[in-house]
Amino acid sequence: MKDTAYDEFIERLRSQSDIVSIISDYVPLKKKGKNYWGCCPFHQEKSPSFSVTPDKGFFYCFGCHTGGNVFNFLMKIENVVFMDAAKILARRLNIPLPQKEKSAEEIAREKELAKLWQANVLARDFFHACLTKTSYGKPAREYLARRGISDEMITAFKLGFAPQAWDKLSTAFTERGIEAKVMLKAGLAVERTSGSGVFDRFRNRIIFPICDLRGRVAGFGGRVMDDSQPKYLNTPETPIFNKRNMLFGFDSAHKVIRQTGKAVVVEGYMDVITARIFGINNTVASLGTAFTVEQAKQLMRYTDEFIFAYDSDAAGQMATMRALAIVRNLGAAVKVISIPDGKDPDEFIAKHGAAAFQTLIDEAAPLLDYQVRQALQEIDYSNLEGKVAVVARVVPALAEADNAVEVNAYIARISQSLGIDESAIRSEVGKFLAQSQKDKNVKMGKTIKVVSLSKTIDSALIQAQRHIIRLIWEDDTIIPYIQAQLSVEEFQGEQHREIIKLFFDAHHLGKNLQDYTLSMTLNEAANTELSHILLIDIQNTDVSREIDDCIKTIRLAGLKHLYEQHRLKADELERMGDSRFLQELAESQRIKHEISKLHYS
Repeated sequence: MKDTAYDEFIERLRSQSDIVSIISDYVPLKKKGKNYWGCCPFHQEKSPSFSVTPDKGFFYCFGCHTGGNVFNFLMKIENVVFMDAAKILARRLNIPLPQKEKSAEEIAREKELAKLWQANVLARDFFHACLTKTSYGKPAREYLARRGISDEMITAFKLGFAPQAWDKLSTAFTERGIEAKVMLKAGLAVERTSGSGVFDRFRNRIIFPICDLRGRVAGFGGRVMDDSQPKYLNTPETPIFNKRNMLFGFDSAHKVIRQTGKAVVVEGYMDVITARIFGINNTVASLGTAFTVEQAKQLMRYTDEFIFAYDSDAAGQMATMRALAIVRNLGAAVKVISIPDGKDPDEFIAKHGAAAFQTLIDEAAPLLDYQVRQALQEIDYSNLEGKVAVVARVVPALAEADNAVEVNAYIARISQSLGIDESAIRSEVGKFLAQSQKDKNVKMGKTIKVVSLSKTIDSALIQAQRHIIRLIWEDDTIIPYIQAQLSVEEFQGEQHREIIKLFFDAHHLGKNLQDYTLSMTLNEAANTELSHILLIDIQNTDVSREIDDCIKTIRLAGLKHLYEQHRLKADELERMGDSRFLQELAESQRIKHEISKLHYS
């Protein structure tokens, strides 16, 4: 697809798309004033805070702060990339897709991937037929029945069975003309070490197809029905399967996760299936392997609340702690289910039912509570050594918590449990925080610390920057005047800087700021902020004066920030007896004079 044809295609989609009509297919909207309002499809709410402005072609939710244009909406609601969102619009508007000339390498790559996807579909159907229609699958059917897995669930998840024989799948595939190299590349077969040919990777195992978000079969998990090892065997890494990126059941759970605002993460395939039998549909599994950053990021596109329900044995608890560290570092809210009697979720749900498990979900412990409880349960603190070990375990968790009231409550609880003074625990937390800060400090020159100024941006500055962005959007002819007095660097906050830079660059190239493809080059956070700005109702009375007032506010904020940097550096140098403090002091005074002049101008 040439650039001109592509641009024309996207512009045609943009010009013919009615954002209200598109979004109304997913969200009931009601008109209030200029805009349309509804309950946000991206988080749970009872009062509408999701707004669509038809004249500007943007949406924004004042509750979860997501926004963008019609492409952004489709990308988020359908979980697709930009080009797939464009294809959805094209189909709706009956606009033909422009054709792109592909290189020989691209054509060969597409053919290879198509063969792998096809091989996996055929393998899924083969395994499913073996389970449901042949005598080979009888032991597996009986095993699943004992585990409470109904025929409906077998059909819903397309569960299968790999026969005991070495080459049942390989032989069937060869007869259908599928080459051995395709079986090997898809991870369905293994090359023989002696002689030629291949044999089946999965044998005498219940098979769980693992799908990507689009429902395509990317790989398989195989589980034994006895105590043989390995208990689980997954497809190896292939061009279409990487277990670090995959979650079992995610393809059928992601919409429910978005609706409920929660993801229940378990370890095994059976945990997911049993949960689904009992109507707990926001459950996914991490393929029986360690939870990964990639899996966490996939889930965070739908929710920022994770509830972990790993097995209660020692291995499960260790896996829980590793998973908690990953998710917490990404900024998600984390809770943990403690399953009684050392059961796994599958056993607990099967024995006690959905209501009991839902109670465990509702009563899931916040991260800090879980960490404190685990330390007190796992460590014998009847002697001094044990008390020290408990404190050492919980201090990092206490230091990382950001709620002072919560931390104080847990310190009191730990103090009472261990029979030690609260001040001793507070002292250890203080030492930990001091050491952590010391480790983070970056040194300059001899021992000069670079003081980190507050990242909080003054609300008046935010409003000024938003106002000037809105004015530019409505009339880009004011850009040269603004550019002559403000640089991109004088705007505070990464999102506003990115938007302003885009506007300045686009104007220089003679582009239309309201071109959809232009806003799509912004990152998600900046695009959302732009959507928010365009939905704010601003009454312009004297545009020239408003521009000057905004410029003044932005320049003052920048100068004050710069003044603080030089003043603090001067103080540090003076304490060290370094004569360079005079230069910094002089510079800070010069900036202070500039601030005074601006104040009275």
